[in-house]
Amino acid sequence: MTPHLPHPTRIFFLSALILSTLILTHPAPAQTTSANTPIASLDAFGSSSAATPAPAAFVTLPPSAIPRQQTFHPFSQMALSTQIGLAGPGFDLATPLARKLNLRTGLNTFSFATSFQEQGANVGINLHLLSAHAALDWFPFGGRLRLSPLVVFSNNNRILATAIIPSGSTVTINGQDYISSYTDPLHGAGRIGFRKVAPGFSFGFGNMLPRKRSRYSIPVELGFYYVGQPSLQVSFSGSACDPNVPASIGCQSVDQDPGFQKNLAAFIARNNHNLSYASFFPIFSVGFAYRLW
Repeated sequence: MTPHLPHPTRIFFLSALILSTLILTHPAPAQTTSANTPIASLDAFGSSSAATPAPAAFVTLPPSAIPRQQTFHPFSQMALSTQIGLAGPGFDLATPLARKLNLRTGLNTFSFATSFQEQGANVGINLHLLSAHAALDWFPFGGRLRLSPLVVFSNNNRILATAIIPSGSTVTINGQDYISSYTDPLHGAGRIGFRKVAPGFSFGFGNMLPRKRSRYSIPVELGFYYVGQPSLQVSFSGSACDPNVPASIGCQSVDQDPGFQKNLAAFIARNNHNLSYASFFPIFSVGFAYRLW
């Protein structure tokens, strides 16, 4: 008996179905290419062409995450400090000029008054400090240590004194005794003043404008400024009596007494010489600074 063979068309469709099932259930492995090798692809017409490489990916940081470069020119930054020192309480303002250089200016003021009795005289003392200054703060090592040439201007530092010599009390001027008049007692006034502009130099620690991102600092300053020879002024009013002459004839207004004026001038000259040590005014202060922007 002759075996029955399948029709060729049935064999073709059956083979195609088996092949497609194997392809779908076993996908081809992914093609691996190097970074510089383009992947070939077939276009709609079956021709091969190299695929265009994909553009490189870039990571863009948000503006807040990008570090800002510090700038150092006038008023690009500003700091304010308050301090206490020998010149009294005060404040400073600072702005950068360069990476290692700041411009600083400020004001100090202080007043103090007291009174006491000295050899029967009522004496009053008034200390008045008021001065402005400007300085160049140089940070040679870029850290906290600074060197500062400076100038003090509008220097109104002064010491005022008053004295009331009670009637019958004795006052000695240049070694000469005088008795305060019973009818016109003596009144004295003194003043020590300094010149208005004075150069100086200081060094210290702490940068009011930290080159890091900190806003706070504690500046410390030591130094001096040269005020020159202080000037002493002393004047008297009223009448003085010669203790060796009766009061009825020995009392005279000090404005018209040449002997009193001569002794007063010698007293002023001697004490002006003694004040030469005060030609240098010390600087010492400690402050707290905050960078405004």
